[in-house]
Amino acid sequence: MSEHPISSKKLLDMDATAVLQAYRDGVLKPSEAVEIYIAHQKRFNKVLNAVVEDRYAEARKEAAHYDALLAEGRIEGKLFGVPMSMKEAFDVAGMHTTGCVKHLKDRIRETDADAVKRLRDEGAIILDKTNTPTLCFCQETDNYLFGRSDNPWDPLCTTGGSSGGEAALIAVGGAAAGFGSDIGGSIRIPSHFNGVIGFKAGAFQFSDEGSFPPVTVEHQRQMLGFGPIVKSVRDAALIYSIIHPLFQPPSAWEIPSDLKAISFGSFHKTQCTSETEQVLRQAQEVLRKAGAKLNNDVPDFMIDVALAWQLIMSEDRGKGVADYAYPNQPKGFYADWARAKLGLKAQNHPYLSWAIIGTNLFAPNSKRIDWITRFLKKGAEQIEKLLGSKGVFIIPTYPSPAKRHGRIYAEIFGINRSFRWVLPFIALPNVFGLPSIVVPCGWSADGMPIGLQVASTVGNEQLIFKAAAFLESAFGGYRRSTLHD
Repeated sequence: MSEHPISSKKLLDMDATAVLQAYRDGVLKPSEAVEIYIAHQKRFNKVLNAVVEDRYAEARKEAAHYDALLAEGRIEGKLFGVPMSMKEAFDVAGMHTTGCVKHLKDRIRETDADAVKRLRDEGAIILDKTNTPTLCFCQETDNYLFGRSDNPWDPLCTTGGSSGGEAALIAVGGAAAGFGSDIGGSIRIPSHFNGVIGFKAGAFQFSDEGSFPPVTVEHQRQMLGFGPIVKSVRDAALIYSIIHPLFQPPSAWEIPSDLKAISFGSFHKTQCTSETEQVLRQAQEVLRKAGAKLNNDVPDFMIDVALAWQLIMSEDRGKGVADYAYPNQPKGFYADWARAKLGLKAQNHPYLSWAIIGTNLFAPNSKRIDWITRFLKKGAEQIEKLLGSKGVFIIPTYPSPAKRHGRIYAEIFGINRSFRWVLPFIALPNVFGLPSIVVPCGWSADGMPIGLQVASTVGNEQLIFKAAAFLESAFGGYRRSTLHD
């Protein structure tokens, strides 16, 4: 080891690529990295409640194994000895996958989810699992098994969801990298709210084996994507190349001179905060100066894209989650929600029971399902024509930065169906199965992160990462929250 090993605080700022380079340079060992992350997790988790289960003993053993290989000069694997975190929804051998449901608290898995296996095969050391809303069926992270996770920039604010614990952990540097899933903004909303980079893969680009709860409705499966929650765009590309081995990260990161950027903010009843609009305008300006061709027109499908998302999520009337949350209790969620609202003991958090009720209230009939099919076909054709091989969407992630706990839930699950006006930016990549990444690009006056979203069609992932790296370089990208050091 060098006489000047990397300090704890410096390590917490480093991305996975830098950690691996430090191993190569002989200034850090996997066991040292693991111990620093463990100590940090124990410290901040008392305040933020992001980590719900750890495997510290196993991680220490694995780190010792990688130390030995390092001593022999054998650095094997794209994530050799790199400590990672994992969303609770993914199976990790020997750990619980509960969906944050009380009656599933003893559900221990014997094998790794396919995505986890691929990461571990490349040398990743899994340190922990992080909090989610019940069965990942909400965009705020709170449940009756583990409780609420808090935003590291302001604990009075939401982390978002469903990968809320994961994004909060990466925001404070609690691991070199993290991993999540996204069917309705579950990677991208928390990444935006917590100031980290989050990438959602496009439709059918992964194996979902070992992800809980399983998704069986075909339209919903198209909307689901896995991906990294990390500190840098280069790490996002690296980790995506592991779960999707046919993808190669860019060898050169410059944006093409003929880049087309479809970039717009507020439209119709979707109204962004002035600070969000300002960040978007700044991004548009630096892109314009770099030679990108900007188009600020709002595609007509944006008016109904959030509605399409809601209808798709309601196709099975919430049965996919209700069967796990309320086994052998048909319609049990109605009484459970009423108990919770009356202050009585309930089985599950009312965020879940009310969301399931919503899927029943607004479940699509056959006519609506036919409309979904036509909408998807026409929209996909429009997007292909609009973007081609040189185009990306550069748009907000959510109309505002993170808000106080409960307010985002009220916007998305309000009886007035206000989701139609707050979710279009998020719903666009889910509904059409587009790969998408969120990059921190600015800050609100009260110190909350604002991330912009870069999306394109499947096959254009390199272009997405290049455009995201450009924004990262222009605006600084990830900045660690040090409030809990």
